[in-house]
Amino acid sequence: MSYYFRADANGLILGVWQIRGDIAVRIDVTGAENRSPGTYFQAEPGETIWETIRRQASAWFEPDGRCPFHKMNISPGEYYHRMERPTYHHDGVLYSPSVQHNENTIAIGRGQLTALTRHLDRICQTVQPTKEMLGTFGHDIRNLLILACTEAEAHWHNVLVANGCDPIGKYYDTKDYVKLCPVMRLNEYAIVFPNYPWLEPFAPYRGWKSDKPTQSLKWYAAYNAVKHDRETKFDLATLFHTFEAVSACLIMMIAQFGSDKGLCESLELSTFVTLLTKPNWPLSSHYCFPYNKTGWSPVNFPFD
Repeated sequence: MSYYFRADANGLILGVWQIRGDIAVRIDVTGAENRSPGTYFQAEPGETIWETIRRQASAWFEPDGRCPFHKMNISPGEYYHRMERPTYHHDGVLYSPSVQHNENTIAIGRGQLTALTRHLDRICQTVQPTKEMLGTFGHDIRNLLILACTEAEAHWHNVLVANGCDPIGKYYDTKDYVKLCPVMRLNEYAIVFPNYPWLEPFAPYRGWKSDKPTQSLKWYAAYNAVKHDRETKFDLATLFHTFEAVSACLIMMIAQFGSDKGLCESLELSTFVTLLTKPNWPLSSHYCFPYNKTGWSPVNFPFD
């Protein structure tokens, strides 16, 4: 048994279908099992269910023959722990299913983000964050860099734990954390700071590579260096790396719980930072409302 979205050429979802053997039933409407027109198909003798649908509903298919059905990665009502995806519900309601089981986590995480952004704002009252000054370093900047990076680590760690992904070694490190980049498409997020419109967008996860999981994340590599060797690596604790680290925390909140819970519900956060870009997920990755179930249920993401 498999589930599919039917969509038009523009990606607009037009229905949710369950296909089991030689039967296809639309499950997001009532009366489908009663074989209402356009909601129920049964394969004719000698045909597959797809051949029957194509013959009886040819108008659904593109002129070039492309199939309008997109197979879901997981069943309706299922979602991955602490991983945001677009969610389809016929009434247009948008939300992240993870929110329902993580209200305390979200509140604490948003509080920590508020503390980090306030700290960054205070620093920027002393050091104007122009392009020329982003290389500035100092004790207060170093301290914020360390705090922001440990917060990012906490997010990475807890997403892996929630999904039952054990560390490669004895403890979690960047060899484990980098697995989240393609899964959550972290490299596609970018943040801007409206108070400093001259700054380029920050995309802190862009370029994160599994073969160099620490060094390819330059702001995190800088944190690692200044944490262990302040005396000789102090100049790596720059304002630029700190902006990136704070942005990385913001992105993790959004990538887990959505922009509303991760950012926009806090007026203070939403006026200090703005989400500029986010992933454009294929329909196969969308979550689907549990039309034929009792409610939402989390499942582990199948990490390799």
